[in-house]
Amino acid sequence: MIYAIAVLQTAVAPAAFMYYLYYLATDELFITFSPAIDTLLYYWLGCELIFYVFFQITRNRMQSPLPPVYPGPKERRTLYYNCINNIIDVEEWLSGWFMRAHDPEQNPTIEEIRRENLAEWIAWAFFAQPLEGVLEDEAATDEMYWMIDHFAEKFELNFTPGYDEDIIAFRLTLDPVQAYHRPLVFYLFIISMTYLNTILMHCWGFKKFGPDIPSALSLWSNTSEAASATLFSATARSSSAPSTPSTSTLTGRVAYWYREGKRTDKKPIIFIHGIGPGLLPYLKFVYHLIDIDAPLFCVEQPYVSMRCVEDVPSMQEAVQDLERMLHHHGFRDAVYVSHSLGTALTSWAVQHIPKTVAGVVMLDPICFMLHYKDICVNFVYRIPKTASESIVKFFASSELYISYYISRHFHWFQLALYVTPQQPRQTRLSRRRRSQHQNRTIRMPLATKVFLSEHDNIVNSSRVHDYLAGNGISSTVMAGLDHGWFLFKSAWQQEILETVADYTSN
Repeated sequence: MIYAIAVLQTAVAPAAFMYYLYYLATDELFITFSPAIDTLLYYWLGCELIFYVFFQITRNRMQSPLPPVYPGPKERRTLYYNCINNIIDVEEWLSGWFMRAHDPEQNPTIEEIRRENLAEWIAWAFFAQPLEGVLEDEAATDEMYWMIDHFAEKFELNFTPGYDEDIIAFRLTLDPVQAYHRPLVFYLFIISMTYLNTILMHCWGFKKFGPDIPSALSLWSNTSEAASATLFSATARSSSAPSTPSTSTLTGRVAYWYREGKRTDKKPIIFIHGIGPGLLPYLKFVYHLIDIDAPLFCVEQPYVSMRCVEDVPSMQEAVQDLERMLHHHGFRDAVYVSHSLGTALTSWAVQHIPKTVAGVVMLDPICFMLHYKDICVNFVYRIPKTASESIVKFFASSELYISYYISRHFHWFQLALYVTPQQPRQTRLSRRRRSQHQNRTIRMPLATKVFLSEHDNIVNSSRVHDYLAGNGISSTVMAGLDHGWFLFKSAWQQEILETVADYTSN
């Protein structure tokens, strides 16, 4: 059924083409109903044809790689040690990043991966460039081959020299943007639902702040949201609150909703949604967050919300805006509640603005054990075999603007979160650990809770749970659930909300 719906989506443009081809050949409509319906159908299918041309032009333009975003030498060395020190099974880890050209569902064995195949993957993973780009830089080349030699020595491997063309490395930000056409009516439906979401958020007492959301066509601009953006009309807060920064210091790239809470003694909540139609799937959850009576921020990510938005803030811009958002409303820190891709912003906050993080509640997080292939392959490259996998493929990862974000702006090393046990830091480290540039990890706040879905088809929950448990991070596996299914399970929602309420109060 899911596959049939997906096929119907992509069939609209071919049907429109056949409709007009028949009309031009016979000067008659292919099918007739009433004059009003015939006219509506005529112009709708015409718009669908035009939109299909727009889709093809946009997808072709998006294939071009963007300027590389890569870690500096010190950060890269730290990242390398974080990876190799958290490999459980080297065979599973390395072979998972490669596929066979003649059979994409099959991974090569570790013995079949040749030295230059590994170099090709390392050039992407740690330098964000194709292999030939790294080879043009002598220092980068030396560092890359040092990684290969060190890795081989550590795990007692022997890579055969040369390159096997049948072995293909997954290189997310360099590989083609994979997207299927969605009809114009699909995006019109999303716009209409977003409009209703805007009205509902206003009815619940939220106000919209931040920039107008730039979009591919003026058609996609939501006028109600533009009207509700009160960034430059925000009035001064009371004299008892911290001074309000000037408008020049407010958020420039991050749009958000804000609702004042009745309980001023509680920490504010920052909720960040995941991939999908924006806040729409989370409205019930947001409604229950309101009941906590704490100040509530709902951060939007329109570039992964099926809204024809391809303007994406950088990590630095997003982190800066989150900090400004809090300070503008008179807060120093907040409890971050995030789901799926939303945990990327939480990861950035924990790493770069930790003083703003009073607590963390992560739901189906994608920021742990990112050096494994699970998130990358399961979301982008996997050939679906089950209903839940098909939903991810046909209704999320293959949508043009979501695919563009994942394939050109998802820099895994920025999101990857390697944590330190919450116990007091040991006073001594061995000289050997220091000399090896031991992996640098992030100390999570004591108020940290991670909820994982047992049957998550994107996140390898068992691997992440074991990693978190081994590092003293509180983690709960939600039995029987798939990715995001907590939204349909009141009992799990209640447990999550109780955790959030506890963190805002203590």
